[in-house]
Amino acid sequence: MRGWMRPLILSALILGAAPFTAGSALAQNTGNQNTGNQNSGKPAAGKEAPPKEAPKTVAGSAIAQAPFAEQPFPLQDDGTYKEFMGAAAADINRRCTKLESYGWEFKKGDDARRDQILESTLGGFRKAGWKMGEVKVRTIRDPGTTAYTAEKAKQRLLAVWTPMEDAAVLLLCETEAAQATKK
Repeated sequence: MRGWMRPLILSALILGAAPFTAGSALAQNTGNQNTGNQNSGKPAAGKEAPPKEAPKTVAGSAIAQAPFAEQPFPLQDDGTYKEFMGAAAADINRRCTKLESYGWEFKKGDDARRDQILESTLGGFRKAGWKMGEVKVRTIRDPGTTAYTAEKAKQRLLAVWTPMEDAAVLLLCETEAAQATKK
């Protein structure tokens, strides 16, 4: 189920920040394609493929300590999300420390479901005490992708919401003030 979602999500993020991530993402994908396995994904003779487990979802964000009304799939990062969020955080003079990435699937073109997932997710953050606000980030060029900052006590988060036709991604990072550069 999630196997098809990852390339789609990566493509959407790369398009959103194409000048920043395209080169490194393509290099990473090229390296991953040449694994040296000559069996083309088939199990070795005499061995059965392990049974596929149902995809696991998560109840909430560990960083934000906020529940998800609509439980997403945790997404694995090959470094692309970290790089993307690092650039986005730098645009608002912050630096990402911890990173989480989540994905939701729904029927193609179901805008109401996509919007409901976003609203319930933002609502969960607000109920957990986070003050949310939309922020403009220069490196995000996709008009459908939205960045938010969240503040609670002395903690600050950066969240990037990327909707697609049949899936949505939320990248979330805890941030701290960016280090001043020496001139």
